[in-house]
Amino acid sequence: MSAGVLIPTAGRMIEPYTLVWLGALLFLNLLRLNPSDLVAVFKKPRQLAVLSIIKLVALPAGMYALAHVVYEPFALPILLLSGISTGLGAPFVVNLIGGQLPLVIGMIIITSVAVPFVLPSIVYAFVHSQFEIPLLHMIFLLSIALFTPLGAGWLTKKYFPTGSKFLDKNSFPLSLAFIILINWGMFAKFAGFFYSEQIFLLQTVATAFLCYAAYCLVGYVGATGSLQEKRAGIIATSYVNNVLVAVFAFQYFGLQVAALAAFYNIPYYIGIIAIRKVILASDRPH
Repeated sequence: MSAGVLIPTAGRMIEPYTLVWLGALLFLNLLRLNPSDLVAVFKKPRQLAVLSIIKLVALPAGMYALAHVVYEPFALPILLLSGISTGLGAPFVVNLIGGQLPLVIGMIIITSVAVPFVLPSIVYAFVHSQFEIPLLHMIFLLSIALFTPLGAGWLTKKYFPTGSKFLDKNSFPLSLAFIILINWGMFAKFAGFFYSEQIFLLQTVATAFLCYAAYCLVGYVGATGSLQEKRAGIIATSYVNNVLVAVFAFQYFGLQVAALAAFYNIPYYIGIIAIRKVILASDRPH
C-alpha cells in the first residue's frame, strides 16, 4: 500500500495485471481444497443459500438504509461495497484463520454469478441510477480468476503431487508476493487522496473500518452450525470483491465513490491479523 502511494508510477504499470495476481493467489490457496467437499456443499445448499441472500440482498439494503440516515454522501459507496460478491482472496484468509474452505468457495461461485443481476437492481431501487456490471466481464473474471485456478489446482494435485506439496508448503510467502502486487497497483490509482484530500481520506478509511466490522458481525450471526462454519460466514461477508467494485464504481460514478472500495483493503488486511490473534489467544490453554 505504501509503495502505491510513494511510487505510483510503477504501481500503475502493475495495476492492469490485477486479475492475474488474484488468479495466482487463488490457485495457491485452493491446493488444500478437496473437490468432493465442494460438491457436498452444493448437495446440501441451505447454508449456502442463506448466506448468499444475506450477502447480496439483506446486507446491502440494511447498510444503505443506515448510511443514508447517518451520513448520506457515503450511502452509495457503502451500497456498492456491501452488495458485491465474496472475494477471490477469501480462500487465502480461510487458510490463515481457519474456516470451512468449501463453503467459502461455494459463496464465491454463487455470489459472483448472481451479482451482475442483483446489485444493479438494488442500486436502481435505492438510488434510481442505472448501471450494469457487464455479464461478459464477469464470465471472463470467473473463467480466468476462479475456474482456471480451480482446475489448475486439481490437475497439479493429481499429476504433480510433489510440486503441489512444495507450493502448498510455501503458499504463504508466495501469496504475500501477489498481495503486494495487488495493493501496489490498487493504491497507485488513489494515491492523490493522500496528498490533497486528507480529510476525505480519513473519513473514507474510518467508514471502511466500520463496514468491515458490520460485515464480520453479520457473517458470524448469519452462519449456523460449527465454529468453522461461523468463521466461513465471517470471511464470506467481509472478504469481498472490493477490487472489482473500485473498477466499475470509478467507471460509472467517479473516483470519490470508488475510493471506499479501494481503501477497504486497509481493514481487510488488518482484520486478518486481529482475528488471527484473537483465535490464537482463545486456543491457548488457560
